[in-house]
Amino acid sequence: MLITPEEALSYLNAGDVVALPTETVYGLAASIAHPEAIKKIYALKGRPSNNPLIVHLASVSQLQQYTKALPPHTENLITQFWPGPLSIVLDAHGIPEEATGGLATAAFRVPALPITQNIIAAAGPLVMPSANLSGKPSGTSPQDLFDDFGDDLPVIDGGERPGGIESTVIHYLDGEWRIIRLGAISAEQLSKVLGYLPLFAATTQDQPTCPGQLYRHYAPKARLQLQKSFSNETGVLIGFSDRRYPSTLELIAVGTTETPYTVGENLYATLRECDRRGLTNVWVDIDLPEGGLWETIKERINKAASHG
Repeated sequence: MLITPEEALSYLNAGDVVALPTETVYGLAASIAHPEAIKKIYALKGRPSNNPLIVHLASVSQLQQYTKALPPHTENLITQFWPGPLSIVLDAHGIPEEATGGLATAAFRVPALPITQNIIAAAGPLVMPSANLSGKPSGTSPQDLFDDFGDDLPVIDGGERPGGIESTVIHYLDGEWRIIRLGAISAEQLSKVLGYLPLFAATTQDQPTCPGQLYRHYAPKARLQLQKSFSNETGVLIGFSDRRYPSTLELIAVGTTETPYTVGENLYATLRECDRRGLTNVWVDIDLPEGGLWETIKERINKAASHG
């Protein structure tokens, strides 16, 4: 059901879960003051309890209540990218273990959408993982949320979210910042603040330090078959409008090879369209350009095609 900001605040203060839009995707939100509501998020999503959540703040001023000493460049990163789709893993205190997966760290970010900032300012910090059943593509419209959780889920209608790709998550490890989840902000953008290109450090641990590390993610029900060229294939293809494909393939275009941000905006909606059409097998063109947001798009497609 669609609700007003005032109703959302009432639900959150009462220890309930609501869905809020951000500049990236929709999130399932609960107040950090209500651990039972946080547990409800895990139950709704079918999410493993050791998979930590991101704490969303209304402003930078709230951060000092929950963190210890800040690593080098943290303030510069915050100045450049907050509000926005950058989540920063920091030593933390005062965050319930239901949100941290039992870790001594937590990921923090300040979302850029004013309606959600205002709700957080009134309700206090919220944990807010992407609004989707665990493993499925993230929700980018209210209808996606109703498809996953039913019509009774309280949702603030933010329309179709223009970002479409989750936040980048970074962690200061062994004397340098590293990307531990690829996202909407590229390594190249971060390098302009850091003075070096941060590496992508995929976890090899049993305990993830942020969402999106260990488990199959972003996946439709359809089997995705990834290829770089096509000749005799038949069926449905997720590809690009500026390329030519065999006439035996029905093209679902996510954008052009010159528009990575458009492709990012459309990717999850396209994967969900495959489910709505009942498709069981879909080809995907993975002959992608290098660098920037394309690296995130590549990683999302690979995880969506994973079988484990």
